[in-house]
Amino acid sequence: MAASTDVFASALEQAAAVRRREVSSVELTRAHLERIEKINPRLNAYVHLTPELALEQAREADSAEDGLPLRGVPVSIKDLVSVAGHPMTLGSKAFEDFSLPYDAFPVAQLKEQGCPILGKTNTSEFGSRPTTEHGLFGATRNPWNLEHSPGGSSGGAAAAVAAGLCAFAHGSDGGGSVRIPSACCGTVGLKPSRGRISPGPVFGEHWAGFATDGVIARTVTDAAAGLDAMAGHLPGDAYWAEIDGPFAAAARPGAKRLRVGFTTASRARVDPDVDACVRGVARLLDEMGHDVSEGGPDTEPFHTPFQLVVVTGLGSLPIPDESLLEPFNQLGLALAKQLTAIDYLRAVDAIRMHSRVVVAFWDAHDVLVTPTLPTTAPRLNTLGTELATAGDEYMDFVSFTYPYNCTGQPAISLPLGVDASGLPIGVQLVGPPRGEDVILSLAAELEHARPWSGRRPPIREG
Repeated sequence: MAASTDVFASALEQAAAVRRREVSSVELTRAHLERIEKINPRLNAYVHLTPELALEQAREADSAEDGLPLRGVPVSIKDLVSVAGHPMTLGSKAFEDFSLPYDAFPVAQLKEQGCPILGKTNTSEFGSRPTTEHGLFGATRNPWNLEHSPGGSSGGAAAAVAAGLCAFAHGSDGGGSVRIPSACCGTVGLKPSRGRISPGPVFGEHWAGFATDGVIARTVTDAAAGLDAMAGHLPGDAYWAEIDGPFAAAARPGAKRLRVGFTTASRARVDPDVDACVRGVARLLDEMGHDVSEGGPDTEPFHTPFQLVVVTGLGSLPIPDESLLEPFNQLGLALAKQLTAIDYLRAVDAIRMHSRVVVAFWDAHDVLVTPTLPTTAPRLNTLGTELATAGDEYMDFVSFTYPYNCTGQPAISLPLGVDASGLPIGVQLVGPPRGEDVILSLAAELEHARPWSGRRPPIREG
């Protein structure tokens, strides 16, 4: 494959090559589609391909002269949102034949930005598990080790980015579902602030505003550019975070000395390799001249009300045949039917009140550094396989990510290490409310100091 069609080049580099006419968007899109044909049977990252749509968009991109930052660069869409006229299964047999005649907001935005859509990526059913192995389409495999999970619920998206099956990916994150698979697959996962990306026109809000669309990419600047491409509002949105300027401009090392807190404390046991990686990053930040101290906010009071809101969110779905659901969601739906509107409102209010306590941590800090996950990618069919313990196992697994869905703060996972077996380790940066620029700048600084773009998973064709 010629350098001009290098599918592992950053998304912004690919876009620049298209603008310079070194490669056409059609050639770039065909290169990705050919790689998907060869690699995807081993990964199961894509569950529905849209080659006709992608090539039509690519031809339009090649004839355009507007210079949009990501025009002509192929992207994937998680199968929890709508691409007009194509399946939107939500990863569920109950919605196997479902589709909508219009695009979800981030899809419409990506189309406006000229990004050819290659297809839909795999997810757990309704995105309710933090792995990608129990939904309609079966397990997605981790390109770093096919016996391991890519995480979830945007596992197909992260696996696709890591394996060079798209330039960047759309994902969604209700408790860590962009950051978790990014940590497992060695990619960058950006969960933006609540209100940055409209959930419309399909949804009013996801899980009391906990969930948002996000970006999975190979570099920090690509993640920022992806957010620029998807960000925006629709009239009447419940949450509205104004956009002051392009996020890509913030994704560069800054000169400001930041107040950085870090913690590896969790209700879950943190693997020694993960703990050592986070502490190594803290030392690196100290050497860079930042003011680093150990400690973090108490997020434990979110635990029970978060679970209640997620369960009631499941119960609100218009499920045509509950018998078609996978067992974990059947159990969740049964629990949801025992809850009342009063229970839901009390849970939301408890989260809103404790959010004030958690966010106060940023009065004295600019960034919090944590593990993204307490462990690296688990083996397939090991996490949450027993229904009696699955909920507790999952809450332990997401213990560092879900609190910042509760508060609505921006957070990013960076592939800043590997464990003894060679699996990626993700380190999370959490910013102040609406503080994407802060974490993007620090992320760029860390990327420069400890680059990861040269890493390639050992996945082979065939």
